[in-house]
Amino acid sequence: MKNYLTLLASVVIMATTMVSCEKTEVEQESPSDAKESKKAPENVVTACPNVYALVLSGSSSSPVPGGFTSNIFKVDLCAAPTGYTFVSQIKVGGIPVTSVTGLCDRAGVPNFAWAVTGINSNFPGKLLNVQISTGNASVVATTTTPLQDIENFGTTGLFVAIKEGTSQLMKVTVPGGVCSVFAPAGPTSQYNGLAVVGSTFHAISGTTNLVCPPNYGDIFEYTTAGGPYVAKYSYKNLPVNSSWTMKELGFYFDNCCGKRWTVGSSMGIISHNPNVAPCVLPNPTFLLNTSTTGQNYWYIYDFMSKL
Repeated sequence: MKNYLTLLASVVIMATTMVSCEKTEVEQESPSDAKESKKAPENVVTACPNVYALVLSGSSSSPVPGGFTSNIFKVDLCAAPTGYTFVSQIKVGGIPVTSVTGLCDRAGVPNFAWAVTGINSNFPGKLLNVQISTGNASVVATTTTPLQDIENFGTTGLFVAIKEGTSQLMKVTVPGGVCSVFAPAGPTSQYNGLAVVGSTFHAISGTTNLVCPPNYGDIFEYTTAGGPYVAKYSYKNLPVNSSWTMKELGFYFDNCCGKRWTVGSSMGIISHNPNVAPCVLPNPTFLLNTSTTGQNYWYIYDFMSKL
């Protein structure tokens, strides 16, 4: 009997030890930080921003002539073919605003954007507060120089635009409208589009081919501190497709649908290039001819995104 009890005790001890070991192994396989792995990963884009285009009723270079009505279209870069739908016409007190030259997000205010007009607008050299869905706008300030392609660097309060008809970038106080030199004039006679790319600004000169001749679309990079450009790239638009980068341009960096550097031409073409490293493939790819959409206004002058 004594031997039996001793054997039974040994079995119980062994079983207890096995259970204890199994528990320890499970705990090692499920460490305390396993709960963190169940959280949604940080810095993951859960929804693409809305992308809008400033669309004028005529095709031109800069300074933009007067008389072109100014419209907002929604652009879906994830769709195939690219989506392109009319949203509103920009008006002040019911009067259509002609020759708006730039559009950017009014961060933190749903359904509103900032816009600027050129020297030949019927509201010349103005900063406008625009309701996107209706186009209803109010004049906020007169800018101290006519501007084009204004960009808002996130929620930092840094606004940068091109001085109309030049290659000089200007810092703009919003809503004050005071402009000061952000960067000296670039190496081309004028820039045709401006975009925020990560933590930098990229300015494109659509009709020049200094960086990668004979291909068009010289791109110059600027830091948020301003000053001279720090790097140069090329959109590498082939001469046979010169209309893709001709005249005034909407310039946008898409980090959501995979299009990356995207150009909307005032000749009516939207195209993109995923790699702007100079003089290496690929060349831009066609996305949409906006003149085939059945709308009365076809010509893109700026892009903006809004979450």
